[in-house]
Amino acid sequence: MNRSQHKDIENWFISRGVPHFISNYSARTDIWTRALPFLIVAYLAGGLNALNLAEWSLGRNLVAAGITIASLVLGWSLTNLVLQRPFLAIPKEIGKPELVAFVIGPAIPSAIFQQWGDSFQASIEGLAILGIIYVAASFALGHLLSWALRSSLSQAAMLGRLLARALPLLLLFTTFLFVNAEVWQVAGQLTGLPYLLGVGIFFLLGAAFVLSRIPRSISGLNKFSSWDEVKQIIVGTPAEGLPVPSDGAPSEELSTSEKIDLALVTTFNQSVQITFVAVVLTLFFTLFGFLAISIDTQSAWMMTEQSHVFFTWTLSGRDLVVTESLLRVAGFLGAFIGMYFTVVLATDETYRSEFMEDTSPLAHEALAVRLAYKHSHEA
Repeated sequence: MNRSQHKDIENWFISRGVPHFISNYSARTDIWTRALPFLIVAYLAGGLNALNLAEWSLGRNLVAAGITIASLVLGWSLTNLVLQRPFLAIPKEIGKPELVAFVIGPAIPSAIFQQWGDSFQASIEGLAILGIIYVAASFALGHLLSWALRSSLSQAAMLGRLLARALPLLLLFTTFLFVNAEVWQVAGQLTGLPYLLGVGIFFLLGAAFVLSRIPRSISGLNKFSSWDEVKQIIVGTPAEGLPVPSDGAPSEELSTSEKIDLALVTTFNQSVQITFVAVVLTLFFTLFGFLAISIDTQSAWMMTEQSHVFFTWTLSGRDLVVTESLLRVAGFLGAFIGMYFTVVLATDETYRSEFMEDTSPLAHEALAVRLAYKHSHEA
């Protein structure tokens, strides 16, 4: 296998959302390097947190911006010099020194202006961003999302039929909950972390149900009767033409990371569909509440003073409002519907069979390419 074909196969793995199928997949050369543009943007944004647009004059903010950018460029340059690279070189590999600089660098401008709280916040945000970028880049979530959106469009008719069967009764039930005072007293008054945790419970329950079904959905995908079958499947892929054995049954255990890749490929577009349904129904409840539930009714249900109003529109002498409490209740019920729809998708045999008919061949093809790639890489 020549280097060009080797690179084409690895890029093909990434585009299919299975980057851990790549041999010797490394955070230094594969994950952080691919995420470098996002790291640069986050690095600058964290440093510019030192500015105080609300209290400082324009001139002082401009001076602070100049100092901030200069200190960030200097930090980048010093890291290059320590690692014996050209002064302003863009690194081809990103390891611990660059990541440490990414966390500490944006905190320095705030420290220069003695904004110790902002300095600490910049470092914490840097660590959080590194975690998010690592997961997103490591599992090629951007490519997975793009593929899931395209796949969901092709499955729109199937999803529409399922919605037509499942949602009428659910809407009747949840609409009754929406005009129930107790729901407003619970969800309408939750704020901050308690609200996020409450909504997160529905997400975790749905995710746990999906995860429990993954072993069954991917069982048998990595089984091939012969190398001839593998050779036929990889036709039309970058692995076409790779030498494979002429006899014997191919078999190679998947690593934990590879299993996670495969699980994401077989369930990610389903997650996009569930999210879409939850968001649409959240918008439905927001619109319904905007048209039908006055701010006085909302306050009476919650037995509190009026909620913060984001938008008011007077129609036929009636004030229609979008309040903070309305958005909380709509989001709470939207998350509940998302959990319910997760169960519906997992238990509806017609949907599951049609869904697996669309996703299983793609995963099976990726596994065949992986076998040929691994064999040629080891040869």
